[in-house]
Amino acid sequence: MTFHAKHPDRCAGSCAEPIEVGDEVEYIDDQLVHFGCTPTAEPEPRPICPDCFLEIPLNGVCSCAS
Repeated sequence: MTFHAKHPDRCAGSCAEPIEVGDEVEYIDDQLVHFGCTPTAEPEPRPICPDCFLEIPLNGVCSCAS
């Protein structure tokens, strides 16, 4: 079901355009997108360091003492 936006927001779709007041929008899987946009896929979770229990950075090197 589509409706007109009453507040500006960020589109969770792939268009990268902001949602402006009056734009036709809809919720898809609890994500607000412009009508016709598809939500971007959630990224895969990164691995967790077994020592400090934080996500391992993209460079693959944890900052803990391990």
